[in-house]
Amino acid sequence: MSVFKAYDIRGLAHSELNSDFAERLGKTIATHLNAKTIAVARDIRESGPDLHRAFLKGLNSSGADVLDLGITTTGVLYRATVDLPVDAAVVITASHNPPEYNGFKICNGKLPMAGDELQELKNTFDNNVFNEGNGVVKDFSHFEDQYLETIISNAGKPQRKMKIAIDCGNAVPGPLTIKLMEKLDVELIPVHCDWDNKFPNHPPDPTRPENMKDLAKVVIENNAEFGIGMDGDGDRIGVVDQEGRFIHPDRLLTIFVKDILGEREGGTESERTVFYDVKCSMALEEAIYSSGGIAKMVRTGHSFMKRELEKNPDSPLAGEMSGHFFLNDRWPGFDDSLYNTARLLEIIAREPSPSDGGPKFSDWFDDLPNYASTGEAKIPLTMNRREIMDLVEIIFSDMKYSSVDGVRVRYPEGWFLCRPSNTEPILVMRAEANDEEGLIRIKEDIERRLGELMELENFHNS
Repeated sequence: MSVFKAYDIRGLAHSELNSDFAERLGKTIATHLNAKTIAVARDIRESGPDLHRAFLKGLNSSGADVLDLGITTTGVLYRATVDLPVDAAVVITASHNPPEYNGFKICNGKLPMAGDELQELKNTFDNNVFNEGNGVVKDFSHFEDQYLETIISNAGKPQRKMKIAIDCGNAVPGPLTIKLMEKLDVELIPVHCDWDNKFPNHPPDPTRPENMKDLAKVVIENNAEFGIGMDGDGDRIGVVDQEGRFIHPDRLLTIFVKDILGEREGGTESERTVFYDVKCSMALEEAIYSSGGIAKMVRTGHSFMKRELEKNPDSPLAGEMSGHFFLNDRWPGFDDSLYNTARLLEIIAREPSPSDGGPKFSDWFDDLPNYASTGEAKIPLTMNRREIMDLVEIIFSDMKYSSVDGVRVRYPEGWFLCRPSNTEPILVMRAEANDEEGLIRIKEDIERRLGELMELENFHNS
């Protein structure tokens, strides 16, 4: 399988991705984009230094100057595309994937390359004909300081004292997160905020409840207001409440929805449009409408969300079930763990502390219905993805469904989603209903329709 994926380039370090590959990729990007200046960052993976060194060599040999941001988050790289005079930007990371992997996320200008763009880049890579030049590397590791000040001036400091816990999963955001909390005068209980590229405690993926158990324990033991988890490269967040209970990211998104739409009452339709992906709950859609917004369901994937915001610049935000949140009201619409954390803290701190009679973190979700739902089930692909999705569409052709990303079928009591993963050879399935009885009925119908086509045990048990 090619290392050129739907959203990025990713594969096993030292074999699929080695120094020769990285140097050639550097030449490819500089040539394909005809880029003169490129910002580059990397995470803490063991393979990072060799890939970074070779990648910069390739960029320079094809005439591109490099603004080297050093070891830092994807959020810092995204901010560099706004604040620094660069034509492109690349971060060497495999996010939350296991330590033996690495990868490259590429921005052409401010937008991530994905889909057909990456396949066109692969064609240039395969053609092996590149520009020649003598670019230079400039140390821009100090940009992190400017980035932190930009977050503080944009998000604002919390209006009162706060005590929270943050788990960075031993990944790259840890030290920078500690710095930000110090500057925000927030009392932080750090959890796995030191760097360890073996990720010994848990994978840095805060959207999985099993990865938030350490954080939950620390929140309870220290009487923190709530806990925040960050992912491996610093572009997603997840949370637990004051009792350590996991809050799904689409429910967390409603805090931003209510706050931002509350400032846009009476605005135009485009100013009140919120984009969300096909995996999100009915509760999010209802929260958007009840806050005066217009809900638009779109394809899963951070690159697709950013393109929706580019086409709809007045839209104030977008978000995904995966914890990617794109605030576009006064931030330039990219996903950033540290910025989204700062905004969340500022919103929560407008109310008194729970110890002073203010709402507990869980209270912020009291008005959201708790619909019955499955988890996100992964079903192994047993045939060509296009063929199987064509069959799924035919099987559900008697029902109302959306095909914006896979097939999302509407039931009287809820919905069912079946979509092919863009990163793995699997189908992703999820279902939600008004209550448990409704969910059982949906599951039974799915079994009747799809049971002979594929093994659904993972779906029923999710």
